[in-house]
Amino acid sequence: MRHRIAGNRINMPEPRRRAAIRSMIEGLILHEHITTTEARAKAVKGEAETIINTAIRGRREALAHVRAVAKDDSLVLTLWDLAGEAKFDLDTEVLSNDERAGLKTPKPPLRPEVLQQKQRELADRKQRLLKLIKNEDDARAALQAAREGRAMEVRARRLIQKRLSTNGAKFVLRKLFSPEFYERFETRPGGFTRIVKIGPRHGDAAPMVMFELVDYTPIG
Repeated sequence: MRHRIAGNRINMPEPRRRAAIRSMIEGLILHEHITTTEARAKAVKGEAETIINTAIRGRREALAHVRAVAKDDSLVLTLWDLAGEAKFDLDTEVLSNDERAGLKTPKPPLRPEVLQQKQRELADRKQRLLKLIKNEDDARAALQAAREGRAMEVRARRLIQKRLSTNGAKFVLRKLFSPEFYERFETRPGGFTRIVKIGPRHGDAAPMVMFELVDYTPIG
């Protein structure tokens, strides 16, 4: 009995087919268009739509989680960035070398200049947080929501990463979760890609298409 043969196999064995699909999806997202055969574009379209939708939905839900606590939309991205700088809270303190040595799992001592630098950075983060939200309880809740939102986005990133190649995932994820990419597609319910026919290929007359993001505009 033959298993796992459903779908368009684009005339390739399974390992090569998966590699080809990943390569086309990565090219589509990074360059916003690729030229390929109509059969391959149709075979890849569903997977590409799923990946882009996962990224947009993941970021939308993550930002909505922060917005539900922060209330003010102008604070959301600032809190988001602040939560990503380091794991801290208003109650966090930089341990002295004596305190580091007294931990259940002792940590090596820090040079005085390194310790002072860490203290300055922590004080600066606390000051920036309280400048955004003066009430300490509200500031704690907003920062926690921002951390939770970032964790939600990480889960979406991991789902997408499983569908990409090891080499290309870093660059594709960076673009998919960039604020610019999100702003372009945040209001679209789907249909992020399109297939534009460009005529037969010279030699074997295979139907060729431009497979591109819906808002892609050729230069020139």
